[in-house]
Amino acid sequence: MKNYRIKIFILMAVLPVAVHAASPGREKMTPEWVKDLVIYEIPVKSFTSPGGPGTGNFASLKEKVPYLAGLGINGVWLSGHSWSDATHFYNIWTQYACVRPDVLDPSLGTGEEFGEMIDEFHRHGIRVFLDIITHGVMSYSPLVYEKPHWFRGSTWGMADYDWFGGHEDLDQWWVRTHTDYVTRYGVDGYRLDVEIYRPDLWWRIKENAAAAGNPIAIFSEHGALTDNVADFYQLSTSMYDIYATHRMDSTVSLPYDAAAHFEGFTPPQESFGIHSVRVFYTDGTDDLGMADCSEGGLSYTVSPGPMEGAPWRITVSGIDRSKAVKSVAAYSTRYHKAFALDGMQDLNHFPLALAGMEEITVELEPFVFDRVYHTSQLTSHDRGWETFPPDGNPYLVQGSRCLMGYGSLFTPSIPIFMAGEEFDAEFTPLPMLSYYLYEKKMIGEGRWLYGSWIRWEQLERDRHAGMLADTRRMLAIRRQESDLIYAAMTDHVPNIESMEYRCSENIPVPYVLWNDAKALVIIGNDTDRDVTVSITLPADRAGLAAAGKVKVTDLWNGWEKTVDMSRTRKLDIKVGRDRTPGGGLSVLRLEAAE
Repeated sequence: MKNYRIKIFILMAVLPVAVHAASPGREKMTPEWVKDLVIYEIPVKSFTSPGGPGTGNFASLKEKVPYLAGLGINGVWLSGHSWSDATHFYNIWTQYACVRPDVLDPSLGTGEEFGEMIDEFHRHGIRVFLDIITHGVMSYSPLVYEKPHWFRGSTWGMADYDWFGGHEDLDQWWVRTHTDYVTRYGVDGYRLDVEIYRPDLWWRIKENAAAAGNPIAIFSEHGALTDNVADFYQLSTSMYDIYATHRMDSTVSLPYDAAAHFEGFTPPQESFGIHSVRVFYTDGTDDLGMADCSEGGLSYTVSPGPMEGAPWRITVSGIDRSKAVKSVAAYSTRYHKAFALDGMQDLNHFPLALAGMEEITVELEPFVFDRVYHTSQLTSHDRGWETFPPDGNPYLVQGSRCLMGYGSLFTPSIPIFMAGEEFDAEFTPLPMLSYYLYEKKMIGEGRWLYGSWIRWEQLERDRHAGMLADTRRMLAIRRQESDLIYAAMTDHVPNIESMEYRCSENIPVPYVLWNDAKALVIIGNDTDRDVTVSITLPADRAGLAAAGKVKVTDLWNGWEKTVDMSRTRKLDIKVGRDRTPGGGLSVLRLEAAE
């Protein structure tokens, strides 16, 4: 099946639009180390408190690097480095209220301190990713006055870059800025906030980094089309929906039946489609046509369908002839993206006024589907928005060894989690954190996780110290078994299967990972009771049937036994209750007995 990018034909005539297309045949530039990443998000200002809450900086973060190395993570996502506004969002300093991406925030430290911090991370084997705000800058940014032609439109109360205005000087500045962070300071990659917008520019940045001998990785927030530039998506798998009870839920497949999640993953090229089309008019109104809606108004058809060598065409009918069309967007079933005219996502950029239209035909031409690694995000800074329960805890794991291990750290994915999850941090809002995104009200009562004030003294209490110890153990097991536990790419199904089991409680479905030499069985218990789980050993995996006798080692609970497969394949495993030291899990390594 061919892959496609949208372009628009009006009455079968091609519109003169600029398309920043990728070369379908280019090779993906993904460093080998990406598959073994475990990413830990750090809001720099609230991670440490050298001068009180919200005073963290590069120097104080550098002092915490040995702690992070001891934890066992090997990648940090710094959601804070460039010059940003101190109160725009939730009344606190945030990386997302960017003033200038090419200038380090002076409240965080100097360029020398920034470089020393990155060097310290590297000395401990930890990769550093910077958070990049791709849509724009604060409206009072010096950039807006210096280069007014670079900006058009506004979102999030900020000035947006005019990415599709043909500004070569903007393109060059963007590439130079983010190449310099790599060549000058040695950063290892970027997390792209909101959308990628211009994959061609990020491809040039990756090329520059590789040429300098420091290949980088890029991950985008959503599953947007990136022309194979992104190495993984932050939100390819998110478990936000289970925050209410912190109980595994069958509607969220990964923490309930991890193997089924990966086995049921459909490669992008097989699941891509169009679920809706929207026509925007110059008077500010719009019409929506849905794939499953047959009632009057806007409608669309797709023809001739996915064929080898043939494009798709989407014909949009029922357009209001009394209005002038400003733009047309087609929304895909696979990606967090709208294709509009030349693939641009910000519909405010279109000055068209196509009057008297009854029908528009959209043609899809080849594009590159992303090959990315699976991720399993537990939490990021985005939990706890103003709709979040004001008395709720935006941390997700909350001491669940089962969720942390079974649903993330032991899966064939890149785990991503927020600072504090590893020790079951009690959420403490920064004193200046507002509950509302823009309004300065309910100060000190906000729930936004970005504004969590990390209180390290909590580790003096047994509950938090116990969770930290168990998280370290999980990460040590992941490193030890890295030939089995590593991120798989989305274009194939990893060696993972659900297992036959019996248990008196409703627990997540045990799963097995394997290669030619051994297998790992992961059992999770998310209940508040100790359980016995009867499993059937997977004799047809890792050559265990031919071995006859199998050595079973519980890497989590510390016991070992030999099972004669000619006599029985059944094994009863005791798994302690969740949210207690050493509970919630069993991790069995199976290999041929000597």
